Amino acid sequence: MNNASQNRLTRIHPALANRVTIVIEALARQGHIIEVVQGIRTFAEQDALFAQGRTRPGQIVTRAKGGQSNHNYGLAVDLCPFVNGKAIWNAPPLVWFAIGKEAAKRGLEWGGDWKKFLDKPHVQIPGLTVNQCLAFHSKGGMEKVWTNVPPLLPEGNLLTRRSRQRDENR
Repeated sequence: MNNASQNRLTRIHPALANRVTIVIEALARQGHIIEVVQGIRTFAEQDALFAQGRTRPGQIVTRAKGGQSNHNYGLAVDLCPFVNGKAIWNAPPLVWFAIGKEAAKRGLEWGGDWKKFLDKPHVQIPGLTVNQCLAFHSKGGMEKVWTNVPPLLPEGNLLTRRSRQRDENR
């Protein structure tokens, strides 16, 4: 894992950082180099990203405004495959599914399983809605959000129903 990934992991919820590190190490053993390309975002950074493809040039990459993303609370990261030090956003689907499968094994939610807005790089701690996060944040900042994160399920074979179906259909 490169220094930028390690630095991004120091700013997110420790349980997420730990599990993401395990995911990245497991994928490395499978021959995939995965890096953390995004961790925590300020509300202003989220608003700027939301503007992309709407009022600013670029593709739409999020439906969340500031305060509406788990990135704003240190509860989500974006992962991407790398080759020769460069992000490969058009990686084969099997690489993205491998990220999702490894994340699910660690009790994390993968954006590639979402129905309305697929977000293959996105991995997050499940349990709190963004509305709950915003309410906790307004009462006590990030510390209040993090103290209300439900415990993660123990590691192991925690594949989601959708991941199991995908595996069975391969």
